[in-house]
Amino acid sequence: MPEVEHRTVVVVGAGPAGTTCARRLAEADVDVLVLERREVVGHPAQCGECIPNWGEVIGTFAGLEDHHWLEETFDVPDRIKLHRLDGMRVFLPSGHHYSFELDAYAGHRPQFDGHLADRAEQAGAEIRVGVALQRLQQQRKLGRELLVTSDGGRLTCDYLIDATGSLAHVGRLRHGKDPACRPGDQVPTVYAQVRGNVPEMFDVFLGSVAPNGYAWIIPKGPDTANVGLGVRAGKLDGRLKDHLRTFCDNLDLEILEVGGGWIPMGGPIKRMVDGNAIAIGDAAGLVMPSNGGGISQAIISGCFAADAVLEHQVKGTSLQAYQDRISFTFGRALKNSLRSKNMGYAMMRNDFLTESILRILGPIGGIKRAMECDRPLWVL
Repeated sequence: MPEVEHRTVVVVGAGPAGTTCARRLAEADVDVLVLERREVVGHPAQCGECIPNWGEVIGTFAGLEDHHWLEETFDVPDRIKLHRLDGMRVFLPSGHHYSFELDAYAGHRPQFDGHLADRAEQAGAEIRVGVALQRLQQQRKLGRELLVTSDGGRLTCDYLIDATGSLAHVGRLRHGKDPACRPGDQVPTVYAQVRGNVPEMFDVFLGSVAPNGYAWIIPKGPDTANVGLGVRAGKLDGRLKDHLRTFCDNLDLEILEVGGGWIPMGGPIKRMVDGNAIAIGDAAGLVMPSNGGGISQAIISGCFAADAVLEHQVKGTSLQAYQDRISFTFGRALKNSLRSKNMGYAMMRNDFLTESILRILGPIGGIKRAMECDRPLWVL
């Protein structure tokens, strides 16, 4: 048997959450190892690639205005910012739309994720690609938990960070389908990189094209875009890829590459801290249910998890302080966003109802509030 390797912190997953956490820890001289099952960090991308600027972040979440480390983290090189997104249009089934301002950009996710990973490595973190966590083995006689990896490695650690995305691999290995430890309402998504006559703004489409979900077009340049569908499971017959192809054909867009993934739309999980393990990013359910956004929360939660580990090491502060901080920073926005999504599920059952409701809400800012995770106007 190979020798057991001990590391202070093992982070599973090298997305924005995992590498941000690793960098924060490494800058404090903490021994940290990141395991990434993919051969290339960030590839393939699994989202629409809309990345918020710092102004959008502090306008949405609480208590971050003076967090200069995070502000600097969001300041990425211009080469990653492919196209400014100064506005968003939300289209109703009839084609009528409502517009509002946005402070974001279309990014190149493999480069964005790679940039964050490079910074973590430069700070002293180790990242092993092509290595997946296969199982967790409880060795009670030795008082430890053994991490068994796909390359035959065996690891132990003082702290374990679950940055494995929406399927929460660490939570699944420890607790199976326990809903307290894994995100709920997993919405399947499919996206394509396309070429053609694309809009200048971030366009979202509601109605039968994406029932109980949405379609999007995010421009990435003069003639390229990320186009996708996120639809509640079981709401469309057939393969989601076929519906995406039809959507692109109707817009005369040429598909260059297709990908997909899952978006957890059920809100935060109840137990983000489990013994020595902390769930961050999508693994903690920190995705906005009303708009699918999760990159900001991934980066911020990665930072907060690292801080919780450092506070535990130095002062003995409970790791539960991480979840308390998450609730303070994200709680209001996530709660509002979940309300908007649930009301949409309940009320927008067909194109007629969707059109009617959004026609009423649009002129008074209801759509804008839902997308920006403000308190819905219909909640008193």
